[in-house]
Amino acid sequence: MNFPRRFFNLVFLAFFCACANFFGEENSSGDEWILAAQKFEIDENKEHFAALEAAASVIPKLILEQISLDTKRMVLRDEQLSQKLDSLLTERLSLFLDLSKEVKVRDALVLNNYTMFEYQSALKAQEKKIGDVQKKIDANLKAQQDALFPEKMKKSDAKKMKKMWEPTSKPVSLYRQDSESLFAPSDSSQNDGADSRAFEKEIATEKISGLVRGSMVSYGNYLSVTAELYVFPSAKKIASTTEVGALSDIRQIAKNIAFALLPKIANSMPVELEFKIFPEDAAQNATLTVDSVVYRPVPEKISLGSGIHSVSLDAEGFARESFLYDFSGQSKFLVEVNFREESKGEIKLALSRFVPGTLFFDGKFAGDSSASDFVKVPLKVNGNTVFGYFEGTVKDKDAEGGERSETMFMMIPSNLMTDGSELEMNLRVFDVSKNIDRRRKMLYVSYSALLLSLPIMFYSYGRYDSLMKGYLAGYGNFDYDELNFYRTLSFVGIGLVSACGAWMVTELVLYLLSVEKTLPSKAKKIKSKTLRKMEVERELEEQRALEAEEDLQSQENLEALQEDSDETTENLDAENSDGNL
Repeated sequence: MNFPRRFFNLVFLAFFCACANFFGEENSSGDEWILAAQKFEIDENKEHFAALEAAASVIPKLILEQISLDTKRMVLRDEQLSQKLDSLLTERLSLFLDLSKEVKVRDALVLNNYTMFEYQSALKAQEKKIGDVQKKIDANLKAQQDALFPEKMKKSDAKKMKKMWEPTSKPVSLYRQDSESLFAPSDSSQNDGADSRAFEKEIATEKISGLVRGSMVSYGNYLSVTAELYVFPSAKKIASTTEVGALSDIRQIAKNIAFALLPKIANSMPVELEFKIFPEDAAQNATLTVDSVVYRPVPEKISLGSGIHSVSLDAEGFARESFLYDFSGQSKFLVEVNFREESKGEIKLALSRFVPGTLFFDGKFAGDSSASDFVKVPLKVNGNTVFGYFEGTVKDKDAEGGERSETMFMMIPSNLMTDGSELEMNLRVFDVSKNIDRRRKMLYVSYSALLLSLPIMFYSYGRYDSLMKGYLAGYGNFDYDELNFYRTLSFVGIGLVSACGAWMVTELVLYLLSVEKTLPSKAKKIKSKTLRKMEVERELEEQRALEAEEDLQSQENLEALQEDSDETTENLDAENSDGNL
Protein backbone atom coordinates (compact mmCIF):
# COMPACT_ATOMS: atom_id res chain seq x y z
CA MET A 1 0.00 0.00 0.00
CA ASN A 2 2.94 2.37 0.69
CA PHE A 3 4.73 1.78 -2.65
CA PRO A 4 2.35 3.86 -4.85
CA ARG A 5 2.45 6.70 -2.35
CA ARG A 6 6.27 6.69 -2.20
CA PHE A 7 6.46 6.49 -5.98
CA PHE A 8 4.11 9.48 -6.30
CA ASN A 9 6.21 11.45 -3.78
CA LEU A 10 9.40 10.72 -5.74
CA VAL A 11 7.78 11.77 -9.03
CA PHE A 12 6.45 14.98 -7.44
CA LEU A 13 9.88 15.77 -5.97
CA ALA A 14 11.56 15.23 -9.34
CA PHE A 15 8.98 17.43 -11.05
CA PHE A 16 9.46 20.17 -8.43
CA CYS A 17 13.25 20.09 -8.87
CA ALA A 18 12.87 20.27 -12.65
CA CYS A 19 10.59 23.28 -12.34
CA ALA A 20 13.03 24.94 -9.95
CA ASN A 21 15.90 24.39 -12.39
CA PHE A 22 13.80 25.70 -15.27
CA PHE A 23 12.83 28.88 -13.48
CA GLY A 24 16.37 29.25 -12.19
CA GLU A 25 17.64 29.18 -15.76
CA GLU A 26 14.99 31.70 -16.75
CA ASN A 27 16.09 34.01 -14.00
CA SER A 28 19.77 33.57 -14.78
CA SER A 29 19.17 34.50 -18.40
CA GLY A 30 17.80 37.83 -17.27
CA ASP A 31 21.06 39.19 -15.86
CA GLU A 32 21.49 42.91 -15.70
CA TRP A 33 23.65 44.92 -18.09
CA ILE A 34 25.75 47.01 -15.70
CA LEU A 35 26.77 50.50 -16.82
CA ALA A 36 29.61 52.34 -15.07
CA ALA A 37 31.60 55.52 -15.56
CA GLN A 38 35.02 56.68 -14.43
CA LYS A 39 36.46 60.06 -13.65
CA PHE A 40 37.11 62.06 -16.81
CA GLU A 41 40.64 63.06 -17.73
CA ILE A 42 41.74 66.70 -17.94
CA ASP A 43 44.07 67.98 -20.65
CA GLU A 44 47.23 68.63 -18.67
CA ASN A 45 48.49 71.09 -21.27
CA LYS A 46 45.74 73.55 -20.37
CA GLU A 47 45.38 75.54 -17.22
CA HIS A 48 42.77 74.14 -14.91
CA PHE A 49 41.62 74.91 -11.41
CA ALA A 50 39.65 73.34 -8.56
CA ALA A 51 36.24 73.77 -10.26
CA LEU A 52 37.50 71.88 -13.34
CA GLU A 53 38.93 69.12 -11.17
CA ALA A 54 35.57 68.74 -9.42
CA ALA A 55 33.72 68.76 -12.76
CA ALA A 56 35.80 65.77 -13.90
CA SER A 57 34.08 63.69 -11.20
CA VAL A 58 30.67 65.36 -11.22
CA ILE A 59 29.96 65.15 -14.98
CA PRO A 60 30.17 61.32 -15.24
CA LYS A 61 27.95 61.05 -12.16
CA LEU A 62 25.40 63.38 -13.75
CA ILE A 63 25.51 61.32 -16.96
CA LEU A 64 24.68 58.15 -15.01
CA GLU A 65 21.95 60.05 -13.17
CA GLN A 66 20.18 60.72 -16.48
CA ILE A 67 19.92 57.01 -17.34
CA SER A 68 16.32 55.95 -16.80
CA LEU A 69 15.61 52.96 -14.56
CA ASP A 70 13.42 51.55 -17.34
CA THR A 71 16.24 51.52 -19.90
CA LYS A 72 16.88 48.14 -21.50
CA ARG A 73 19.71 47.05 -23.76
CA MET A 74 19.27 44.82 -26.76
CA VAL A 75 22.24 42.42 -26.59
CA LEU A 76 23.05 41.21 -30.12
CA ARG A 77 25.02 38.19 -31.32
CA ASP A 78 28.42 39.88 -31.58
CA GLU A 79 28.26 41.07 -27.95
CA GLN A 80 27.07 37.65 -26.77
CA LEU A 81 29.91 36.07 -28.76
CA SER A 82 32.46 38.35 -27.10
CA GLN A 83 31.09 37.44 -23.68
CA LYS A 84 31.20 33.74 -24.54
CA LEU A 85 34.76 33.87 -25.89
CA ASP A 86 35.92 35.85 -22.87
CA SER A 87 34.40 33.34 -20.45
CA LEU A 88 36.00 30.49 -22.40
CA LEU A 89 39.38 32.25 -22.32
CA THR A 90 39.11 32.79 -18.57
CA GLU A 91 38.24 29.12 -18.14
CA ARG A 92 41.19 28.04 -20.35
CA LEU A 93 43.62 30.14 -18.35
CA SER A 94 42.39 28.53 -15.15
CA LEU A 95 42.57 25.05 -16.70
CA PHE A 96 46.11 25.70 -17.95
CA LEU A 97 47.18 26.65 -14.42
CA ASP A 98 45.58 23.44 -13.16
CA LEU A 99 47.41 21.49 -15.88
CA SER A 100 50.80 22.97 -14.97
CA LYS A 101 50.13 22.19 -11.32
CA GLU A 102 49.22 18.55 -12.03
CA VAL A 103 52.26 18.09 -14.32
CA LYS A 104 54.57 19.44 -11.63
CA VAL A 105 52.98 17.06 -9.11
CA ARG A 106 53.54 14.16 -11.56
CA ASP A 107 57.19 15.13 -12.15
CA ALA A 108 57.77 15.35 -8.41
CA LEU A 109 56.63 11.77 -7.82
CA VAL A 110 60.17 10.45 -8.52
CA LEU A 111 61.45 12.43 -5.55
CA ASN A 112 59.19 10.56 -3.13
CA ASN A 113 60.32 7.40 -1.37
CA TYR A 114 57.83 5.15 -3.19
CA THR A 115 58.10 1.46 -3.93
CA MET A 116 57.75 0.55 -7.59
CA PHE A 117 54.13 -0.52 -7.09
CA GLU A 118 53.27 2.68 -5.15
CA TYR A 119 55.02 4.80 -7.76
CA GLN A 120 53.10 3.14 -10.59
CA SER A 121 49.79 3.61 -8.77
CA ALA A 122 50.46 7.28 -7.97
CA LEU A 123 51.69 7.92 -11.50
CA LYS A 124 48.59 6.32 -12.97
CA ALA A 125 46.29 8.42 -10.73
CA GLN A 126 48.18 11.60 -11.59
CA GLU A 127 48.10 10.82 -15.32
CA LYS A 128 44.33 10.41 -15.00
CA LYS A 129 44.06 13.87 -13.39
CA ILE A 130 46.19 15.36 -16.16
CA GLY A 131 44.06 13.62 -18.77
CA ASP A 132 40.86 15.00 -17.20
CA VAL A 133 42.24 18.55 -17.33
CA GLN A 134 43.36 18.06 -20.94
CA LYS A 135 39.90 16.81 -21.87
CA LYS A 136 38.37 19.94 -20.32
CA ILE A 137 40.79 22.13 -22.31
CA ASP A 138 39.90 20.24 -25.52
CA ALA A 139 36.19 20.67 -24.77
CA ASN A 140 36.79 24.36 -24.15
CA LEU A 141 38.62 24.73 -27.47
CA LYS A 142 35.83 22.88 -29.26
CA ALA A 143 33.24 25.18 -27.69
CA GLN A 144 35.29 28.11 -28.96
CA GLN A 145 35.37 26.64 -32.47
CA ASP A 146 31.63 26.00 -32.38
CA ALA A 147 31.01 29.57 -31.25
CA LEU A 148 33.21 31.02 -34.00
CA PHE A 149 32.16 28.67 -36.79
CA PRO A 150 28.66 27.33 -36.07
CA GLU A 151 28.23 26.43 -39.76
CA LYS A 152 30.67 23.53 -39.27
CA MET A 153 28.44 21.96 -36.62
CA LYS A 154 25.62 19.55 -37.24
CA LYS A 155 22.41 21.18 -38.41
CA SER A 156 20.56 20.37 -35.20
CA ASP A 157 23.41 21.72 -33.03
CA ALA A 158 23.77 24.80 -35.25
CA LYS A 159 20.05 25.54 -34.84
CA LYS A 160 20.36 25.28 -31.05
CA MET A 161 23.39 27.59 -31.10
CA LYS A 162 21.58 30.11 -33.29
CA LYS A 163 18.52 30.04 -31.06
CA MET A 164 20.69 30.45 -27.97
CA TRP A 165 22.26 33.57 -29.45
CA GLU A 166 19.09 35.31 -30.51
CA PRO A 167 19.01 38.99 -29.44
CA THR A 168 17.98 39.33 -25.81
CA SER A 169 16.82 42.33 -23.82
CA LYS A 170 18.52 43.05 -20.49
CA PRO A 171 17.68 45.81 -18.00
CA VAL A 172 20.39 48.45 -17.65
CA SER A 173 21.58 48.79 -14.07
CA LEU A 174 24.03 51.31 -12.65
CA TYR A 175 27.37 50.30 -11.17
CA ARG A 176 26.78 49.44 -7.49
CA GLN A 177 23.16 50.61 -7.97
CA ASP A 178 24.30 54.19 -7.37
CA SER A 179 24.98 57.03 -9.81
CA GLU A 180 27.44 58.50 -7.29
CA SER A 181 29.75 55.46 -7.53
CA LEU A 182 32.48 55.71 -10.17
CA PHE A 183 34.72 52.87 -11.36
CA ALA A 184 38.29 53.52 -10.26
CA PRO A 185 40.86 51.28 -12.04
CA SER A 186 44.36 50.79 -10.69
CA ASP A 187 47.09 53.12 -11.92
CA SER A 188 48.89 50.33 -13.81
CA SER A 189 45.81 49.17 -15.74
CA GLN A 190 44.80 52.79 -16.39
CA ASN A 191 48.21 53.43 -17.96
CA ASP A 192 47.95 50.23 -20.04
CA GLY A 193 44.67 51.43 -21.56
CA ALA A 194 41.10 50.17 -21.81
CA ASP A 195 42.04 47.46 -24.31
CA SER A 196 44.65 45.86 -22.04
CA ARG A 197 44.07 42.50 -20.41
CA ALA A 198 44.70 43.95 -16.93
CA PHE A 199 42.03 46.61 -17.44
CA GLU A 200 39.52 44.05 -18.76
CA LYS A 201 40.27 41.80 -15.80
CA GLU A 202 39.35 44.57 -13.37
CA ILE A 203 36.21 45.30 -15.39
CA ALA A 204 35.24 41.61 -15.30
CA THR A 205 35.81 41.48 -11.55
CA GLU A 206 33.29 44.31 -11.09
CA LYS A 207 30.90 42.62 -13.60
CA ILE A 208 30.73 45.80 -15.70
CA SER A 209 29.27 45.50 -19.20
CA GLY A 210 29.51 49.14 -20.35
CA LEU A 211 31.91 51.92 -19.32
CA VAL A 212 31.72 55.67 -19.99
CA ARG A 213 35.16 57.30 -20.25
CA GLY A 214 35.93 60.86 -21.22
CA SER A 215 38.28 63.80 -21.45
CA MET A 216 37.87 67.53 -20.82
CA VAL A 217 39.47 70.68 -22.21
CA SER A 218 38.85 74.13 -20.72
CA TYR A 219 39.19 77.47 -22.49
CA GLY A 220 38.35 80.32 -20.16
CA ASN A 221 34.84 79.79 -18.75
CA TYR A 222 33.89 77.24 -21.41
CA LEU A 223 34.34 73.52 -21.37
CA SER A 224 34.65 70.90 -24.10
CA VAL A 225 33.77 67.38 -22.93
CA THR A 226 34.29 64.25 -25.04
CA ALA A 227 32.60 61.08 -23.75
CA GLU A 228 33.17 57.56 -25.10
CA LEU A 229 31.14 54.41 -24.44
CA TYR A 230 33.00 51.08 -24.29
CA VAL A 231 31.40 47.64 -24.23
CA PHE A 232 33.12 44.77 -22.41
CA PRO A 233 34.50 42.23 -22.91
CA SER A 234 36.60 43.16 -25.97
CA ALA A 235 36.73 46.87 -24.98
CA LYS A 236 34.87 47.90 -28.12
CA LYS A 237 34.16 51.61 -28.45
CA ILE A 238 30.61 51.92 -29.75
CA ALA A 239 29.91 55.64 -29.25
CA SER A 240 31.70 58.95 -28.95
CA THR A 241 30.22 62.42 -28.51
CA THR A 242 31.56 65.90 -27.79
CA GLU A 243 29.65 68.66 -26.04
CA VAL A 244 30.65 72.29 -25.41
CA GLY A 245 29.10 74.44 -22.71
CA ALA A 246 29.70 76.86 -19.89
CA LEU A 247 31.62 75.58 -16.90
CA SER A 248 28.84 76.96 -14.69
CA ASP A 249 26.23 74.76 -16.43
CA ILE A 250 27.77 71.30 -16.32
CA ARG A 251 24.37 69.69 -15.63
CA GLN A 252 23.15 70.65 -19.10
CA ILE A 253 26.40 69.35 -20.60
CA ALA A 254 25.85 66.01 -18.85
CA LYS A 255 22.21 65.87 -20.01
CA ASN A 256 23.18 66.42 -23.64
CA ILE A 257 25.90 63.75 -23.46
CA ALA A 258 23.55 61.26 -21.79
CA PHE A 259 20.90 61.94 -24.45
CA ALA A 260 23.47 61.30 -27.20
CA LEU A 261 24.74 58.06 -25.60
CA LEU A 262 21.35 56.64 -24.64
CA PRO A 263 20.51 55.11 -28.08
CA LYS A 264 23.88 53.33 -28.06
CA ILE A 265 23.35 52.15 -24.49
CA ALA A 266 19.93 50.77 -25.40
CA ASN A 267 21.41 49.44 -28.68
CA SER A 268 18.00 49.71 -30.27
CA MET A 269 16.81 51.00 -33.60
CA PRO A 270 16.00 54.73 -33.54
CA VAL A 271 12.40 55.82 -33.80
CA GLU A 272 11.01 59.17 -34.91
CA LEU A 273 8.31 60.94 -32.92
CA GLU A 274 6.19 63.60 -34.62
CA PHE A 275 4.20 65.90 -32.34
CA LYS A 276 0.94 67.71 -33.11
CA ILE A 277 -0.44 69.87 -30.34
CA PHE A 278 -3.94 71.32 -30.06
CA PRO A 279 -5.18 74.02 -29.53
CA GLU A 280 -2.84 76.54 -31.10
CA ASP A 281 -2.62 78.62 -27.91
CA ALA A 282 -1.14 75.66 -26.10
CA ALA A 283 1.22 74.75 -28.97
CA GLN A 284 2.84 78.18 -28.93
CA ASN A 285 4.06 78.03 -25.31
CA ALA A 286 4.22 74.27 -24.67
CA THR A 287 7.19 72.54 -23.06
CA LEU A 288 8.06 68.90 -23.85
CA THR A 289 9.95 66.64 -21.46
CA VAL A 290 11.14 63.23 -22.65
CA ASP A 291 13.04 61.10 -20.12
CA SER A 292 14.12 64.23 -18.15
CA VAL A 293 15.28 66.02 -21.34
CA VAL A 294 13.42 69.33 -21.82
CA TYR A 295 12.47 70.79 -25.24
CA ARG A 296 11.16 74.33 -25.54
CA PRO A 297 9.64 75.08 -27.97
CA VAL A 298 8.35 71.64 -28.86
CA PRO A 299 10.08 70.39 -32.04
CA GLU A 300 7.99 68.89 -34.81
CA LYS A 301 10.09 65.70 -34.78
CA ILE A 302 12.60 64.10 -32.40
CA SER A 303 14.59 60.86 -32.66
CA LEU A 304 14.83 58.38 -29.78
CA GLY A 305 15.97 54.85 -29.24
CA SER A 306 13.11 52.38 -29.44
CA GLY A 307 11.74 51.31 -26.10
CA ILE A 308 9.75 52.67 -23.18
CA HIS A 309 9.91 56.47 -22.77
CA SER A 310 8.28 58.91 -20.37
CA VAL A 311 6.66 61.87 -22.15
CA SER A 312 5.05 64.90 -20.53
CA LEU A 313 3.85 68.22 -21.98
CA ASP A 314 3.10 71.43 -20.09
CA ALA A 315 1.50 74.65 -21.27
CA GLU A 316 0.53 77.67 -19.21
CA GLY A 317 -3.21 77.75 -18.58
CA PHE A 318 -3.66 74.08 -19.53
CA ALA A 319 -3.56 70.81 -17.58
CA ARG A 320 -0.40 68.73 -17.85
CA GLU A 321 -0.50 65.73 -20.19
CA SER A 322 1.90 62.87 -19.40
CA PHE A 323 2.17 59.21 -20.34
CA LEU A 324 4.54 56.25 -20.49
CA TYR A 325 4.64 54.37 -23.80
CA ASP A 326 6.65 51.62 -25.49
CA PHE A 327 7.83 53.19 -28.76
CA SER A 328 8.90 50.04 -30.57
CA GLY A 329 7.75 47.91 -33.47
CA GLN A 330 7.84 50.67 -36.10
CA SER A 331 10.12 53.52 -37.15
CA LYS A 332 7.68 56.46 -36.89
CA PHE A 333 5.07 57.49 -34.32
CA LEU A 334 2.55 60.33 -34.44
CA VAL A 335 1.81 61.85 -31.02
CA GLU A 336 -1.30 64.06 -30.92
CA VAL A 337 -1.91 66.01 -27.74
CA ASN A 338 -5.22 67.78 -27.04
CA PHE A 339 -4.70 70.06 -24.07
CA ARG A 340 -7.54 70.73 -21.66
CA GLU A 341 -7.92 74.15 -20.11
CA GLU A 342 -6.82 74.17 -16.51
CA SER A 343 -9.62 75.01 -14.11
CA LYS A 344 -8.92 75.87 -10.51
CA GLY A 345 -11.46 75.30 -7.82
CA GLU A 346 -12.06 74.67 -4.16
CA ILE A 347 -13.22 71.48 -2.48
CA LYS A 348 -14.95 71.67 0.90
CA LEU A 349 -13.99 68.70 3.02
CA ALA A 350 -15.41 67.68 6.39
CA LEU A 351 -14.64 64.80 8.74
CA SER A 352 -17.67 62.62 9.45
CA ARG A 353 -15.88 61.52 12.63
CA PHE A 354 -13.95 64.43 14.10
CA VAL A 355 -10.27 63.75 14.76
CA PRO A 356 -7.90 66.57 15.74
CA GLY A 357 -5.09 66.90 13.23
CA THR A 358 -3.80 68.55 10.04
CA LEU A 359 -4.69 67.89 6.40
CA PHE A 360 -2.29 68.04 3.44
CA PHE A 361 -3.15 67.69 -0.26
CA ASP A 362 -0.74 67.67 -3.19
CA GLY A 363 2.02 68.04 -0.63
CA LYS A 364 0.65 71.39 0.59
CA PHE A 365 -0.94 72.39 3.89
CA ALA A 366 -4.75 72.48 3.54
CA GLY A 367 -5.84 73.27 7.09
CA ASP A 368 -6.56 71.91 10.56
CA SER A 369 -9.52 69.61 11.07
CA SER A 370 -12.71 71.07 12.51
CA ALA A 371 -15.78 69.48 14.05
CA SER A 372 -18.14 72.27 12.96
CA ASP A 373 -16.74 73.64 9.69
CA PHE A 374 -15.32 72.56 6.34
CA VAL A 375 -11.62 72.51 5.48
CA LYS A 376 -11.37 74.42 2.21
CA VAL A 377 -8.91 72.67 -0.11
CA PRO A 378 -7.76 74.79 -3.10
CA LEU A 379 -7.02 72.37 -5.96
CA LYS A 380 -6.63 72.27 -9.69
CA VAL A 381 -9.88 70.65 -10.76
CA ASN A 382 -9.10 68.66 -13.91
CA GLY A 383 -10.89 65.40 -13.33
CA ASN A 384 -7.78 63.77 -11.84
CA THR A 385 -7.62 61.82 -8.60
CA VAL A 386 -5.95 63.82 -5.81
CA PHE A 387 -4.04 62.20 -2.95
CA GLY A 388 -3.33 63.66 0.45
CA TYR A 389 -2.54 62.69 4.00
CA PHE A 390 -3.75 63.47 7.51
CA GLU A 391 -1.43 63.89 10.48
CA GLY A 392 -3.08 63.08 13.78
CA THR A 393 -2.06 61.74 17.17
CA VAL A 394 -2.60 58.34 18.77
CA LYS A 395 -2.11 57.22 22.34
CA ASP A 396 1.14 55.35 22.97
CA LYS A 397 2.28 54.64 26.50
CA ASP A 398 5.86 54.09 25.29
CA ALA A 399 6.04 57.49 23.58
CA GLU A 400 7.02 60.71 25.31
CA GLY A 401 3.92 62.43 26.65
CA GLY A 402 1.79 59.31 26.05
CA GLU A 403 1.02 60.33 22.44
CA ARG A 404 2.74 60.12 19.09
CA SER A 405 2.04 61.30 15.55
CA GLU A 406 0.42 58.98 12.99
CA THR A 407 -0.14 59.57 9.27
CA MET A 408 -3.23 58.37 7.39
CA PHE A 409 -3.52 58.66 3.61
CA MET A 410 -6.56 60.04 1.79
CA MET A 411 -7.79 60.48 -1.76
CA ILE A 412 -10.45 62.47 -3.59
CA PRO A 413 -11.75 60.43 -6.59
CA SER A 414 -11.77 62.05 -10.01
CA ASN A 415 -15.58 61.90 -10.30
CA LEU A 416 -15.90 64.20 -7.25
CA MET A 417 -13.34 66.76 -8.44
CA THR A 418 -15.72 69.63 -9.17
CA ASP A 419 -15.51 73.20 -7.94
CA GLY A 420 -17.48 73.80 -4.74
CA SER A 421 -18.05 70.12 -3.95
CA GLU A 422 -18.95 69.40 -0.34
CA LEU A 423 -17.35 66.10 0.65
CA GLU A 424 -16.76 64.12 3.79
CA MET A 425 -14.02 61.74 4.86
CA ASN A 426 -14.39 58.95 7.38
CA LEU A 427 -11.00 58.86 9.10
CA ARG A 428 -9.69 56.74 11.93
CA VAL A 429 -6.20 57.53 13.14
CA PHE A 430 -4.38 54.45 14.41
CA ASP A 431 -1.19 52.44 13.88
CA VAL A 432 -2.01 50.42 10.76
CA SER A 433 1.05 48.16 10.91
CA LYS A 434 0.51 47.32 14.58
CA ASN A 435 -3.14 46.53 13.86
CA ILE A 436 -2.13 44.20 10.99
CA ASP A 437 0.38 42.41 13.25
CA ARG A 438 -2.24 41.97 15.96
CA ARG A 439 -4.82 40.57 13.55
CA ARG A 440 -2.23 38.26 11.97
CA LYS A 441 -1.26 36.85 15.37
CA MET A 442 -4.93 36.23 16.20
CA LEU A 443 -5.33 34.50 12.82
CA TYR A 444 -2.39 32.20 13.66
CA VAL A 445 -3.88 31.47 17.10
CA SER A 446 -7.28 30.59 15.62
CA TYR A 447 -5.66 28.41 12.96
CA SER A 448 -3.63 26.59 15.65
CA ALA A 449 -6.79 26.06 17.69
CA LEU A 450 -8.50 24.57 14.64
CA LEU A 451 -5.59 22.17 14.04
CA LEU A 452 -5.57 21.11 17.71
CA SER A 453 -9.33 20.47 17.72
CA LEU A 454 -9.23 18.19 14.66
CA PRO A 455 -7.55 15.18 16.40
CA ILE A 456 -10.19 15.29 19.16
CA MET A 457 -12.99 15.17 16.60
CA PHE A 458 -11.33 12.49 14.46
CA TYR A 459 -10.59 10.25 17.43
CA SER A 460 -13.97 10.61 19.16
CA TYR A 461 -15.99 10.26 15.97
CA GLY A 462 -13.85 7.34 14.75
CA ARG A 463 -14.24 5.55 18.06
CA TYR A 464 -18.00 6.20 18.07
CA ASP A 465 -18.29 4.96 14.48
CA SER A 466 -16.43 1.72 15.23
CA LEU A 467 -18.54 1.07 18.35
CA MET A 468 -21.74 1.74 16.42
CA LYS A 469 -20.72 -0.69 13.68
CA GLY A 470 -19.93 -3.32 16.35
CA TYR A 471 -23.31 -2.77 17.93
CA LEU A 472 -25.11 -3.12 14.59
CA ALA A 473 -23.09 -6.27 13.83
CA GLY A 474 -24.35 -7.83 17.06
CA TYR A 475 -21.08 -8.30 18.91
CA GLY A 476 -21.58 -9.64 22.46
CA ASN A 477 -20.65 -8.01 25.75
CA PHE A 478 -21.34 -4.58 24.30
CA ASP A 479 -20.88 -1.52 26.57
CA TYR A 480 -23.69 0.96 25.88
CA ASP A 481 -22.28 3.52 28.29
CA GLU A 482 -19.04 3.65 26.29
CA LEU A 483 -21.02 4.11 23.06
CA ASN A 484 -23.01 6.97 24.53
CA PHE A 485 -19.84 8.54 25.93
CA TYR A 486 -18.06 8.60 22.56
CA ARG A 487 -21.26 9.67 20.84
CA THR A 488 -21.45 12.72 23.14
CA LEU A 489 -17.71 13.30 22.79
CA SER A 490 -17.94 13.19 18.98
CA PHE A 491 -20.70 15.83 19.05
CA VAL A 492 -18.49 17.96 21.32
CA GLY A 493 -15.55 17.47 18.91
CA ILE A 494 -17.64 18.43 15.89
CA GLY A 495 -18.94 21.49 17.71
CA LEU A 496 -15.40 22.44 18.79
CA VAL A 497 -14.06 22.13 15.23
CA SER A 498 -17.01 24.14 13.90
CA ALA A 499 -16.45 26.86 16.50
CA CYS A 500 -12.69 26.99 15.80
CA GLY A 501 -13.34 27.03 12.06
CA ALA A 502 -15.81 29.89 12.41
CA TRP A 503 -13.30 31.71 14.63
CA MET A 504 -10.53 31.26 12.05
CA VAL A 505 -12.76 32.49 9.19
CA THR A 506 -13.73 35.53 11.29
CA GLU A 507 -10.09 36.28 12.06
CA LEU A 508 -9.21 35.86 8.36
CA VAL A 509 -11.87 38.38 7.39
CA LEU A 510 -10.68 40.80 10.10
CA TYR A 511 -7.09 40.36 8.92
CA LEU A 512 -8.03 41.12 5.31
CA LEU A 513 -9.96 44.17 6.48
CA SER A 514 -6.96 45.37 8.49
CA VAL A 515 -4.73 44.97 5.43
CA GLU A 516 -7.27 46.95 3.40
CA LYS A 517 -6.79 49.84 5.84
CA THR A 518 -3.42 50.48 4.18
CA LEU A 519 -5.35 51.85 1.18
CA PRO A 520 -6.14 55.58 1.26
CA SER A 521 -9.53 56.56 2.62
CA LYS A 522 -11.87 57.83 -0.11
CA ALA A 523 -13.85 61.03 0.12
CA LYS A 524 -17.62 60.77 -0.46
CA LYS A 525 -20.43 63.19 -0.99
CA ILE A 526 -21.42 64.64 2.33
CA LYS A 527 -24.52 63.20 3.99
CA SER A 528 -27.25 65.18 5.67
CA LYS A 529 -26.43 63.39 8.92
CA THR A 530 -22.90 64.85 8.86
CA LEU A 531 -24.27 68.32 8.05
CA ARG A 532 -26.69 68.13 11.01
CA LYS A 533 -23.87 66.99 13.27
CA MET A 534 -21.77 69.97 12.11
CA GLU A 535 -24.70 72.34 12.70
CA VAL A 536 -25.21 70.96 16.20
CA GLU A 537 -21.50 71.29 16.92
CA ARG A 538 -21.55 74.85 15.52
CA GLU A 539 -24.50 75.75 17.81
CA LEU A 540 -22.70 74.21 20.77
CA GLU A 541 -19.57 76.21 19.94
CA GLU A 542 -21.63 79.41 19.68
CA GLN A 543 -23.34 78.59 22.98
CA ARG A 544 -20.00 77.87 24.63
CA ALA A 545 -18.61 81.11 23.22
CA LEU A 546 -21.68 83.03 24.48
CA GLU A 547 -21.39 81.45 27.92
CA ALA A 548 -17.70 82.25 28.00
CA GLU A 549 -18.49 85.86 27.04
CA GLU A 550 -21.17 86.08 29.74
CA ASP A 551 -18.78 84.62 32.30
CA LEU A 552 -16.17 87.15 31.26
CA GLN A 553 -18.72 90.00 31.53
CA SER A 554 -19.85 88.78 34.97
CA GLN A 555 -16.26 88.60 36.08
CA GLU A 556 -15.63 92.12 34.86
CA ASN A 557 -18.80 93.34 36.68
CA LEU A 558 -17.69 91.66 39.90
CA GLU A 559 -14.26 93.21 39.60
CA ALA A 560 -15.88 96.64 38.98
CA LEU A 561 -18.14 96.25 42.06
CA GLN A 562 -15.18 95.14 44.10
CA GLU A 563 -13.24 98.20 43.01
CA ASP A 564 -16.23 100.49 43.91
CA SER A 565 -16.53 98.80 47.30
CA ASP A 566 -12.83 99.21 47.96
CA GLU A 567 -13.00 102.89 46.92
CA THR A 568 -16.03 103.54 49.24
CA THR A 569 -14.25 101.86 52.11
CA GLU A 570 -11.17 103.98 51.54
CA ASN A 571 -13.32 107.16 51.52
CA LEU A 572 -15.02 106.22 54.81
CA ASP A 573 -11.71 105.48 56.41
CA ALA A 574 -10.40 108.83 55.26
CA GLU A 575 -13.46 110.71 56.72
CA ASN A 576 -13.11 108.91 60.04
CA SER A 577 -9.50 109.81 60.27
CA ASP A 578 -10.28 113.48 59.56
CA GLY A 579 -13.00 113.55 62.32
CA ASN A 580 -10.63 112.12 64.86
CA LEU A 581 -8.15 114.78 64.06
